[in-house]
Amino acid sequence: MNIPLRTFRFTQGLNANPPFVTRSALAHYKESKAMLKLERIPKSVAHFLGKDAGQNKNLERRSNSTGSKRALITMLGVIAALAGSAVASNAEPLWVTYPGLEEKKPVFLHFRREVILDSLAASYPVELSADNRFILYVNGKRVAEGPSRGDLAHWRYEQLDLRPYLHKGKNVVAAEVWNSFTGETPPRAPLAQVSARTGFWLRGDGAASVFETGASWRVSRDRSRTFESPWPHLNTVLGGTYYVAGSSEIVDAAQADWNWNALEETHAEWVNAVAALAPGEAAPWALQSDKLPPMRYTPVSPGEVVRTNLASGTAFPKSSVTIAAHASATLLIDQAKMVSAYPEFVVSGGKGAKITVTYSEALYDKNKKKGDRNAIGDRLVLGVEDTFLPDGAHRVSFRPLWWRTWRYMQLHVETGDQPLTLEGLSLHETGYPFDERGFFKSDDAALNQIWEIGWRTLQINAHETFMDSSYWEQLQYVGDTRIDNYIVYTVAGDPRLPIQAIDAFGHSQGKDGMIQSAYPSSGDNIIPPFGLLWLGMMRDYAQYHPDTDVLKRNLAGARKILDWYAPYVASNGLVGITPKWNYIDWAGEAQQPGNPTHEDRFPSFDAAMKTSCIISLSYLGALNDMAVVEMAAGDPALAAADRQKADAIKNAIHDQCWDADKGLYADSPDRTVFSQHANALAVLYDVAPKDKAAGILRKVTKGHGVDAPEGIIEASYYFSWYIVKAFDHADLDDEYLVLVETWRDLLTLNYTTWPESRGDTRSDTHAWSSHPTADLIGIVAGIRPGALGYSSAVIEPHLGTLKSVDAATPTPHGLVSVSYRLSGQKMLATISVPEGLPARFIWKGRTYPLETGTNQLELLTP
Repeated sequence: MNIPLRTFRFTQGLNANPPFVTRSALAHYKESKAMLKLERIPKSVAHFLGKDAGQNKNLERRSNSTGSKRALITMLGVIAALAGSAVASNAEPLWVTYPGLEEKKPVFLHFRREVILDSLAASYPVELSADNRFILYVNGKRVAEGPSRGDLAHWRYEQLDLRPYLHKGKNVVAAEVWNSFTGETPPRAPLAQVSARTGFWLRGDGAASVFETGASWRVSRDRSRTFESPWPHLNTVLGGTYYVAGSSEIVDAAQADWNWNALEETHAEWVNAVAALAPGEAAPWALQSDKLPPMRYTPVSPGEVVRTNLASGTAFPKSSVTIAAHASATLLIDQAKMVSAYPEFVVSGGKGAKITVTYSEALYDKNKKKGDRNAIGDRLVLGVEDTFLPDGAHRVSFRPLWWRTWRYMQLHVETGDQPLTLEGLSLHETGYPFDERGFFKSDDAALNQIWEIGWRTLQINAHETFMDSSYWEQLQYVGDTRIDNYIVYTVAGDPRLPIQAIDAFGHSQGKDGMIQSAYPSSGDNIIPPFGLLWLGMMRDYAQYHPDTDVLKRNLAGARKILDWYAPYVASNGLVGITPKWNYIDWAGEAQQPGNPTHEDRFPSFDAAMKTSCIISLSYLGALNDMAVVEMAAGDPALAAADRQKADAIKNAIHDQCWDADKGLYADSPDRTVFSQHANALAVLYDVAPKDKAAGILRKVTKGHGVDAPEGIIEASYYFSWYIVKAFDHADLDDEYLVLVETWRDLLTLNYTTWPESRGDTRSDTHAWSSHPTADLIGIVAGIRPGALGYSSAVIEPHLGTLKSVDAATPTPHGLVSVSYRLSGQKMLATISVPEGLPARFIWKGRTYPLETGTNQLELLTP
């Protein structure tokens, strides 16, 4: 039986002395539970039932009579009253869905639950999730979204209290749930999104149990939205490219239910929700609490129209503008800087019109090339598109379900028989809610700008996971994320997103011991050197944070990475070609993913043994990193074993890869190819003797930025972080401001976020290029950990020609801040150290102990 009980009355305040309830009435309740597929009996009611009440043969049986239905509804009112103060039982609410839904087909659903509250409890805590995504509304107000990305074995649920959004009387809790699905070519859904089937789940404690998902929820299928992959369009307008970040949306207002979350149902398609799982079927989602805070949803300026063919177009979006019937208009809006946000347009009229919204990181010339990011002229807007089809109604609001990333947004409007008015545009910026605790300011305005652009790039690409590019892929890659974590530790000090990343890669580990290079992901992408960098990511965490729980639960997996590599160590002591993609960097002529058959491509392998110096150096670094992790959270004996293996491979690299004539390390034992990569890693991991380190690094750089001289394979902005680390390891920190000239040169192109690669880059927002933001604090201002777990701090500035620097960084003990002022031959340093953090200051080779609180030092400069 399917009773359409969509609204029932809920009374509070009966916990002290619940009203008398007969066993007969309770029998009605238990049977109604089966009829309505309610998920649990409140404990206060179970008390009256007794342990064997459900087996009492004298209990009244269900009937189909009208009187029984009335009794049932009356009884539910009593039970609801009891539930208002009951402690939740262990039973789980249902996953619900739309009846007869096709498997693995894109769908957009509306769910709603109506409840009348005669009074309000102190709190209404709920947990909720969906496959694939949800946006929750309470009485028309957007209050939550999710679930945070994970995999089926680690499926997140969000937690919140509905109390601030409820009122006495009728309340409507409603959700948009959509699933664009994966597995197609080209994919409509984001590659980073995993899915089992479409469903929605909400659990409530105490008074909130009345909102739990079951047959009392209503659902409708909204057919106004179509999901399309932007990839074919991008290939058409830009040539061959790679895009897996998710769908474009087509929204047809004529098919939309604009009142879906209003007080009353107005659409014919509403039906009772049904169970998403068959009876007895195990749920594919292993639910776990999301440890991350809600993502930002912050109003920001919508930008300014900088090019239009509409006479009044520049007034938009501050004022409304109208496009006449049978006309076309184009408005180009410059956000002035990159943004990840939810755009929302309000339009009136325009039946038969078509609005195409294009989002672009930059504008393109006639040859499809980028240049000065501020240049407009007649440059082209090419990128992901959404399409909105108005139906003539007044003040209809259009928005995509998922956020977009752009600097330039173009609106192209084609009208039919009716004019269309663009009433307004609003933006809500989104991303992980980092608190910007660290900072860097100097008397060099360009350095300050470099710091700010790097931090903004990180924020644009940090959401529920880190993302290599919020525009193009939205995938959390190991190589990118290691640098992201480093920036977060230095500026925000919030370890929650880095912990999520370390765990996620551990969750991706296959039976053979290797992890995915990007995760969460519905695809398969194995880059074995990224498995090695995962160990480096753990070492970095151990350096900055005293809590080692995340390391301990990933220790076994980390050890498997080294075990995976061990069989590929050849008889010459070097690492040979391994399965899958031996990616190190976008440099030289890259090996093909999964098919490294050309020994002279990057990274190169010798013809005889098929071994590589660069891969061997990466393996060496992972052994060193794992030894540190073992000392911090594991087994000292295993740390010693890792160091012993590291010594053996270090000797093999030096013996077979060192070219005495060139004074450099080669990429392979053939000694025909030389790169910045091999030599930076040789210095960083102490293969190179200390007395040769400086000479090696200067031979593979030109004395301007991180550029390589002719004949040396050049590192990308990403891998240049390892070059910087090598300079630091070789005590060449005073040359850091020379290395950062590469980013100073990029300022001439007016980037607002850092690009993916040199030259004509695909992506304009790649946080792996943002490491100067951390290094300006860690190297120039000189603040960094002095021991594992940030149990001490060392402050050693390298100011170059700077005369003024103010900086700070968070630590587990509190903020460390510095202020340096140079005048003539004197340097005045003011340093603030939090309680409980031993710290020392180093200046020109001399060490000065610091005390808790403010320290002032007046020192001479050589």
